[in-house]
Amino acid sequence: MDSNHTMRGIKHFFWDFDGTLFDTYPIIIEDLRLSLKEFGFDCDPEDAMRLMLDSIPVARNHYADRFGILRDDLTAVYSRYHALSVGERRSEPFVGLREVLERIQSIGGSNYIFTNRKASETCVYLEKYGLSHYFRAVMGSESQGFAYKPSPNALLYLMDQYGIEPTEAAMVGDRECDLGSGRAAGMHTVHYVCSVVPEVLRCDWRIHSFSEMLTLLL
Repeated sequence: MDSNHTMRGIKHFFWDFDGTLFDTYPIIIEDLRLSLKEFGFDCDPEDAMRLMLDSIPVARNHYADRFGILRDDLTAVYSRYHALSVGERRSEPFVGLREVLERIQSIGGSNYIFTNRKASETCVYLEKYGLSHYFRAVMGSESQGFAYKPSPNALLYLMDQYGIEPTEAAMVGDRECDLGSGRAAGMHTVHYVCSVVPEVLRCDWRIHSFSEMLTLLL
């Protein structure tokens, strides 16, 4: 990984959503803790975040098993809190996101989203903040029946649909499952370092802010 070379030649950016485009992790952790409290339990936020590096269901099932809660019961309560959070649109985009999306479009590039979150939920957030028009496609957990990341199948589908060469594409994300899906699709990778995710990932570029990414986009 050479953080000094520019992203010249990269025209298609495939974005993760949670922890990359929007600062959703604090709300997700809060929803999990509120759900557990309905059963008389709680969890350490850092431990929950570590478990969620795999997926939210993995974290939820871990605590259900640990505290002797039926998995379906905890899932049902969590889904209720989660729906309220989406409905209230409580999470916000990271600072500088709009400027980066605009720069990508200004150089003739395109943006796409590949997230393990439902596409319908993702679009709710994009619409609230006036970001929808920056994205050519949004692929979520319910889209086309594709497997969750790190499977590359959704990325391969989008590249085929839009005639994209992998050498002109990059997957941007904060977790290994994001970058792993990009590598498996033959793309470049951009590690967006999220402050609550304690991982240093193999990548072509590593950024800590969107202002930093702006300096690499030519």
